[in-house]
Amino acid sequence: MMTENKSEANQLRPEVERIVAQAASPEGASISTEMGLQAAQVVIEQAQAAGIACALAGGIAMHLYGFTRATQDVDMLAAKLLDLPAQRRLTFGGVTYRVELPQRAVEVDWIVREDEQQDVYEAALADARVTRGGLPLISPEWMVLLKKLADRGKDHLDLLWLLRADGLVDRAVVAGHVGAIFGKVAYWPLRSLESVYLEADLLKAKDERDEGSR
Repeated sequence: MMTENKSEANQLRPEVERIVAQAASPEGASISTEMGLQAAQVVIEQAQAAGIACALAGGIAMHLYGFTRATQDVDMLAAKLLDLPAQRRLTFGGVTYRVELPQRAVEVDWIVREDEQQDVYEAALADARVTRGGLPLISPEWMVLLKKLADRGKDHLDLLWLLRADGLVDRAVVAGHVGAIFGKVAYWPLRSLESVYLEADLLKAKDERDEGSR
C-alpha cells in the first residue's frame, strides 16, 4: 500500500503531464539549427524564383548569432506571400507554411506585417544582410529593434543576449535606425532602449566577474 501511494505521489500532475507529452511529441519538439536552415532554404528558393524579398529572423537567426535557444519554427520576414498553401494566417500579417523535411515537418512563419509596425519590418527587410553562403538574414541591429517591439519574455532574453555579445551589435547603428523610422520622436524609443542597454551591460559585467573568479 505504501509503495502504491509513493508511486502516485511521484507522478506528475495531469496538467504538467500534458505539457511534457506535448514537448516530447514530434510536433512539440524543438528544431535544430540545421533543420531550421533546411526549411528556410526551401521557402527562400521559392521566393527568389518569384522575385520576392525575404530574410531569416526569429529563433533560427538567433542561433546564427550564437544564441541557441529552443525554437519550434522558422521566422521569415517577406515582402509578399508565396504561392503556397498556408496552414493559417498570422494576426499581424502573413501566414504559416508547412515544409516537409525528411526528419519531420517544420512550420515557417512568413511575416508580411499589415499593422502599425509595418514600416519597421519593411525597413529591416530592406536592410537585410546576406551571409557568405547566400542566406538573407536580418541584421543584429534590426533584430534589436524587432525584439524590443515584440517585447515578450523570450524576446527580452534574446535582446539581452544580442547586446551582451562582443562585437555583435553596433548601438550607434541602432540609434540611426530609430531616428530614420521615428524621426523627431526618436528620443522616446531611444530612452526605452537605454534601460535595456544598462541591464545588458550589468549582466555582462557580472558574467565577466564570475568568469574571472574561477
